[in-house]
Amino acid sequence: MKLSEDTARIQDILGDYCRTGEGEQIPGIIPGRVNHYRRLVYNVIRSNMDRAFPITLAALGEEEWDQLVQEFFSKGLPQTPQIWKLPYEFYNYHLMKETGIRIQKPYLEDLLYFEWIEIEVHTMPDKPFPEYLSSGNIFMDRLALNPEFEMIRLNYPVHMHPAAAAADMKGDYFVLIFRVPDTGNVKFLNLSGIHTYILARLMEEDLPLKDLKGDIAQTAGIESIKYLDDALEKFIGDLIDKRLILGYLKE
Repeated sequence: MKLSEDTARIQDILGDYCRTGEGEQIPGIIPGRVNHYRRLVYNVIRSNMDRAFPITLAALGEEEWDQLVQEFFSKGLPQTPQIWKLPYEFYNYHLMKETGIRIQKPYLEDLLYFEWIEIEVHTMPDKPFPEYLSSGNIFMDRLALNPEFEMIRLNYPVHMHPAAAAADMKGDYFVLIFRVPDTGNVKFLNLSGIHTYILARLMEEDLPLKDLKGDIAQTAGIESIKYLDDALEKFIGDLIDKRLILGYLKE
């Protein structure tokens, strides 16, 4: 049912007050009590951000973290009606405002992004799994990959080191975040450049590993076939153990 113009206007006034603490007198609300609405709404937002970004909260400390949440609360103008999506809007707000540079925490955007992607992978809709066999040949058979993942690039290794230490380690870092079948737990893998290349090729092309070995060797500058085979067998075996690779596609 469509709201009357007066009701919609009152909702807008109340919403603006809850965000900023400023605004005109709100009809129907006793002066002095409206502060409770703002406090309750902020507590919901703050609690949601605390749960979404526990590592960032620990890295910044209570006071600085509260300032970031307060700024988003009063100026961010969230668009989503779904509270579980608010952490993305929080991340995007501070990304656009370059908050990390402003507060001299250059790792901030990476840390918020990493924690948000963990949420996104955990809550992503179920994807269809390929039919696969548990036994096969790593090189000759096509591999069945877990489709529930995200691969991201970071400038700071916030997934491996405390934030303060990561701030001095700017570079290119690749992380694969995936959901474990059956348990639904979210895990992540730090990837080297060549491992990122191998996984990207496997994900993009419907080919067995043997057909990619030449390109992999050239990209990595590897001349020894035995060394390459041993390295690939170890890498793929580790991904099978972690359930990022499920097995071998049925032909």
